[in-house]
Amino acid sequence: MNELERLRKEIDNLDKIIVSAYVERLNVIKSIGEYKKNNNVKVLDSNRENEVLKKVCENAGEYKDDVINLYKYIMDYSKKKQSER
Repeated sequence: MNELERLRKEIDNLDKIIVSAYVERLNVIKSIGEYKKNNNVKVLDSNRENEVLKKVCENAGEYKDDVINLYKYIMDYSKKKQSER
């Protein structure tokens, strides 16, 4: 196996982890959406969003801007899913 094949295999393994974690996150988002609907809680919580961004950036190192962009997308999608009532 050459270096490129090895690196691609590593990416494939990381993709499995990412997909698994994202599916779990989507399941939790669904539960949060149901809770908010049942308890008349607004979907948007700007304070929580800022909190999440701060936490994920703590581990982002030099990729902080990339992680912020990714999580903004994730949170926008999460709000969309929660709004599907």
